[in-house]
Amino acid sequence: MGVRNEVIEATLRVIAADGFRAVTIRRIAKEVGRSTSAITHYFADRDELLRETVQAALTDRRACADSVSKVAEDPVWAFLEWSIDADPVGVWAAVMAASAAGIEPEIVEQARAFDEWWGTHLARLLEGRCPDGIDPMDVVQAIGIAVDGLLVGIDASRADVPHRHRLLHLLVDPLVRPLGPGRDYAPISAASPPVISSSSS
Repeated sequence: MGVRNEVIEATLRVIAADGFRAVTIRRIAKEVGRSTSAITHYFADRDELLRETVQAALTDRRACADSVSKVAEDPVWAFLEWSIDADPVGVWAAVMAASAAGIEPEIVEQARAFDEWWGTHLARLLEGRCPDGIDPMDVVQAIGIAVDGLLVGIDASRADVPHRHRLLHLLVDPLVRPLGPGRDYAPISAASPPVISSSSS
């Protein structure tokens, strides 16, 4: 891994652990064990470091989502399960929080663009799969709220994958028609009853 990628990875770890405000050139230099000038060789300032780091992370997320959707038996559920599983360190949750708070304007814009891409991608996958009489864009928005709630409301490091998937299916199943005759999708975790924890996340 080159120094630039090392710096991006360290920045992602700091964002996930302590949020955007914790990212400074000095902190990242300490994280990678290099001088601040080594960081500014690749990124002129903190704003560029944040912009490039988040852009790299979101570009990777898009590419991963596209590949997951293309090879899955049921692209809708593969995409939705990917949406709640693809951020094990919590960077997307930090991006969502920064966007909601309106801090880091460039991050807000990147989050908005990613949300727009996510909704468009989901709408394409949902073609012909929405219940009759429900506007497909309402379905996309409702699913987006459910996914965001699972990302923010459940600590990914504490909640196991089958639990998150059961919660996702409880929230979204009524909004997505099965693939069709003989092609109904049955997630591995569907046979297990949902387990709702009363402890706060």
